Amino acid sequence: MKQNLQYKILPYTYNRYNNFYQERESFYRSFINQYYLDFAHQMLSQEHLSPYLTNTIIAPQDIHFGASPRKVIWKTGMPSFQLKDINDFKDHKILFYRTKLLKQKVLIQFHFIQGTFYYSQLSFLSFTEKTSEVLINSIKAKYQCSGSFENSDRVYMTDICGNKMIIEKGVYLTVSYITGDNHPRKLMQDQMQVRAEQTNKSDNFEIDRLSKIL
Repeated sequence: MKQNLQYKILPYTYNRYNNFYQERESFYRSFINQYYLDFAHQMLSQEHLSPYLTNTIIAPQDIHFGASPRKVIWKTGMPSFQLKDINDFKDHKILFYRTKLLKQKVLIQFHFIQGTFYYSQLSFLSFTEKTSEVLINSIKAKYQCSGSFENSDRVYMTDICGNKMIIEKGVYLTVSYITGDNHPRKLMQDQMQVRAEQTNKSDNFEIDRLSKIL
């Protein structure tokens, strides 16, 4: 009887754990389903005609671009979830952190390419106008920016090193931090070139195979 009872409980416990893990992973996957190599390269390459300027170095949680995953974890603690080699992106890793700020649920991402920190995003999963106002004032105070951008749905800021910050109101209230270093963009360009060459070889192979069959 005891063995039968244990046999009945174990699958339930396993399924509950398995379902929990799948739900947890799908939550994070929903944030990276659109994160492909071309998108990441475009994000690093984008420019704005009239960004707000700051003399303070843009660094999320005072973590400077170029840091290693180990250094970020040492500074922020163990991530809630992590993923590597995302979609068509090689040598890429994301650390996810779930927390609360201003009594709102927040998701924080740190992105690395070949172990180098190049991008971060802070997302308020729900927010109010008060949340947005407090966030804007905090950013203006930290980065000593006197511009008036409270009523804008998208604000673009850059520092003396070319690092960028983008504050955006959409489905979520997000703050994106982008490195001004060209090295991550060069690594992405190299991957894009390799992918293009492989696609070209594959296409030529199919055409050659077709010509032999006809």
